[in-house]
Amino acid sequence: MVDNDSGDLESLPEAPKRRWIWREHPVFFWAMLLLMGGLLGAASVIARRVPEYQREVTLLNQRMTAAERATRDRILQSESKRSELAIALLRRDLRIKAMKQKGVHLAISLEDSTLYLMHGRVPMRQARLQIGADSVVRAEDGRTWRLVRPVGERRLAQKLYNTTYTIPEWVYVSRGQPIPSESDRKIKEGLGIYVIELNDGTEIYSVPRRGPLAAEGDAAPAAKPASFMAEAKDLGAIIDAVSKDTPVFIY
Repeated sequence: MVDNDSGDLESLPEAPKRRWIWREHPVFFWAMLLLMGGLLGAASVIARRVPEYQREVTLLNQRMTAAERATRDRILQSESKRSELAIALLRRDLRIKAMKQKGVHLAISLEDSTLYLMHGRVPMRQARLQIGADSVVRAEDGRTWRLVRPVGERRLAQKLYNTTYTIPEWVYVSRGQPIPSESDRKIKEGLGIYVIELNDGTEIYSVPRRGPLAAEGDAAPAAKPASFMAEAKDLGAIIDAVSKDTPVFIY
């Protein structure tokens, strides 16, 4: 038996109406469309002109006389020396500021490769450091990691003990190895027993005994780029004397 009760038919909910963003917000839709089109157009223009710029640079270099090239090189060398002088002045100012700092703080001398635990002007403990060099790592998919040693004033963000460390992808890329899954990159004490992490992400860590950052065979372990590595006994004697927001001067 079929029930033709009209009341039941009227109570059925109406099907939801389709909502089109270009109808409800036409100005926003077309503005975003134009913006995306402009960005794509600009990117394509730049991509086409890069080879042209490279050819022009090569041609100009070929047309320059020996005297002109020598003048150019002197200018570049002068600019490099000015940059080196600016960095030297910055490091000197940071050293002076560290000496004036009251209370407990850390100081890292890039020249001496040493981490100092300071109380005012008085050094309480010190640890020899391996300082990771600056590095640029490029992956085949276009990703780039620029790892630069820090200089300046930082703060202690956190202290880690016996922590599980996720090995960064760039470690494998730099070695030409396939990148494991994130779960396979989690290594217990992969960055050593002790880790001091600064507020910019810089890590001061003890020598790892396991994982890809540990020493291989009889070779001495090398600090990962733009980081600082110390022996566990030395860093262990310092880490308990500092706390969150302790000033850290790197010069």
